[in-house]
Amino acid sequence: MPLALIEVCRKRNDDEIEQLLQAVYEAQLTAFNVAASDRQLRYVEHDHKHFFTPPDSSENFTLVTIQMFPGRTEVAKQVLYQEIIKRFGALGIQEVDVFIGLTEVPRENWCIRNGRPAP
Repeated sequence: MPLALIEVCRKRNDDEIEQLLQAVYEAQLTAFNVAASDRQLRYVEHDHKHFFTPPDSSENFTLVTIQMFPGRTEVAKQVLYQEIIKRFGALGIQEVDVFIGLTEVPRENWCIRNGRPAP
């Protein structure tokens, strides 16, 4: 049950936003074999004055952070990275403009709706 956040500093239309969200969702399906109902994704646009990016990046710089349960293999994580980069590339975002960070949060630190602890 990953929680994904996509952050950018360029205004996009609703269709472009949906494509970015779908790209990360599909990458998670492929790499982590998550349930099809696991669609906890968010998209945030920042003012470029409030979002410093690497000097060699373009206006398309895209930061993806994902919180997830521990236990996924290094191979699965590498597949996720490549799937996101491939899918973003199809949307015109170059590899140099993609930064992905994963955070593994122990299950005891998750509350899954209705006050239930993570399984």
